[in-house]
Amino acid sequence: MTTLVVFDIEAVPDLGVGRRLLGQPEDAPDADVRRILGERYGRDGQDPSTAFLKTPVYRIISIAALYAKRDEGGGPWAVSQFGSRSVAEKSEAELLLGFVKSLPVDGRGTGPVLVTFGGNGFDLPLLRYRSFALGVPLPGLYNGGRRNYWHRFGQDHIDLCDVLSTYGASTKPSLAEMAALANIPVKIGGIDGSQVEALVTAGQLAEVADYCLTDVIATYCVFLRYELARGDLRQAHFDASMDNLRSTIQRHVEQRPLLSAFL
Repeated sequence: MTTLVVFDIEAVPDLGVGRRLLGQPEDAPDADVRRILGERYGRDGQDPSTAFLKTPVYRIISIAALYAKRDEGGGPWAVSQFGSRSVAEKSEAELLLGFVKSLPVDGRGTGPVLVTFGGNGFDLPLLRYRSFALGVPLPGLYNGGRRNYWHRFGQDHIDLCDVLSTYGASTKPSLAEMAALANIPVKIGGIDGSQVEALVTAGQLAEVADYCLTDVIATYCVFLRYELARGDLRQAHFDASMDNLRSTIQRHVEQRPLLSAFL
């Protein structure tokens, strides 16, 4: 049995780290610290108050994951569970520990294959940086389960953005672009990553967790289409995998109405 874990992280700048990095006093206003960080890391023409920063300066707000299994000999993928958590429910350290401890290990001691969209550039390094920042040991990510998740060109972590662009040989696509190619719902409810910081500031953490989960499900759909395109998933098995996903979503749609877009 091969196990797959598709995951995504939503994060915002860690202004405590920013204050220490910039030598600002503890009582420096958040808006001022955010602006100075944006001026330091942002590109020309970007609004410093919203400019994207370097990964080590972020903290985790939400982690969403989908778990699926497939027989070793092939066949369709079957979703066993999915969900998302945010710092409204648990501390950041608890989110980190909970996610890594949730990674299943089979009877031979082998962990799951990880799947992300852009995870080599952000999500996986962020796990490493926050483990370091919080002093939280995460041995399961470091050759745990007989997997090497840090090897960019390996098969233990599949970053779909990387592999679809041949590791940057062509311009890297966005998740929204790949979803548009295959008519996969994405950015449901009009939310996208650029709005996460404002939502967190407004205390709308449940909306951030829901958005994070919809990105995970969209990433899983892109993965299935990628497996079909490269011949690893026959059409009948692709159709069965999608039917299984829809039936799984149907059982959760009452609690998470946003997921109805995938039906």
